[in-house]
Amino acid sequence: MAKPPSQPIALPKIDLEEKTLEVRLRLKGKAALDIADYQRAYQAAHGQAIDAEPLILNILQAHIDADRGFQGWRKGNPAKG
Repeated sequence: MAKPPSQPIALPKIDLEEKTLEVRLRLKGKAALDIADYQRAYQAAHGQAIDAEPLILNILQAHIDADRGFQGWRKGNPAKG
């Protein structure tokens, strides 16, 4: 088993029981390597393996939640309907 990261990873433990939406995505090169490394870091930090799909979705959600510019834009441009 890999040792935990020296600093906590930003992504908290993921609730795998959440409702999901199917997304097809093909990663190659550096992005594919980064996700594989993040999977290893996640396992070291949280003690359990995780598939790429929920990991990628939660990384994306964490980015959206942290993007203050987007959040400000969203407040000023609410979805209609």
